[in-house]
Amino acid sequence: MHDKKGFGLRIVLLAALLTTLVLGGCATTTRDTDTLHQVSVLNALLLGEYDGIISVGELKELGDTGIGTFDTLEGEMILLEGTVYQAKADGTVVQVGDETLVPFAMTTYFASDISEGDLSGLADINALKERLDQTIMATSNDFNRFYAALITGSFSHVRVRSVPGQTKPYPRLSAIAAEQKEYAFEDVEGTIVAFRCPQYVNGINMPTWHLHFLSSDASRGGHLLEATLSQGNLRMGDMKTYQIQLPSSSSFASMDIANDLTKETHAVEGVK
Repeated sequence: MHDKKGFGLRIVLLAALLTTLVLGGCATTTRDTDTLHQVSVLNALLLGEYDGIISVGELKELGDTGIGTFDTLEGEMILLEGTVYQAKADGTVVQVGDETLVPFAMTTYFASDISEGDLSGLADINALKERLDQTIMATSNDFNRFYAALITGSFSHVRVRSVPGQTKPYPRLSAIAAEQKEYAFEDVEGTIVAFRCPQYVNGINMPTWHLHFLSSDASRGGHLLEATLSQGNLRMGDMKTYQIQLPSSSSFASMDIANDLTKETHAVEGVK
């Protein structure tokens, strides 16, 4: 009788221990900082695939840091510290509800596992991109990976752009970018959210750096066109897993997205 009671007690204690481990594991689930999640592909966006395919709420389950756009191409996305901001064509910035749809984005759970350090005296956006590439050269020296970077600091000059929502039939993105709304800010504090893709994904995404900006008071932002960094802090991480969710629309199914649209990409990226 005593042995049976002891055996039963051990079973109860073991069950309690397993329950604690399972619940504790759920509470401390490790975030995947090594995966870049992408919604749709760049060439589809360039050709006018602007209908959202996942919600902001779903996107935030994939990462806490990212960039992209919104349903009908309405504004530029900045996902920072788990909050999604929409930089609109009228120059305002608003927080976005979880029900809003997303046609194109990339996101990850950010971790500065490559480099951290001070930045200062970068005269323009090209100097900034060059410094980011130099950081990669000095650490991993692997330009076949994907990278995310956060640059937070003081900017003497920033120029951003955004575009308004579109109506069907959707024009190509290069035609819309020709009439993009641009805004310049002087002496502003803020954060650049930057992603770097390798050359071999050309057409699936944009090779090299893609940068969005958000002011520290979350009142100004957009797709970054120009930047002069007075003083800032760089944090950078890499990702070696790449996942893409494709649209299921009939318009995407009929698109010829295998064409080289590099010229249109450059037109979209530049200052008007």
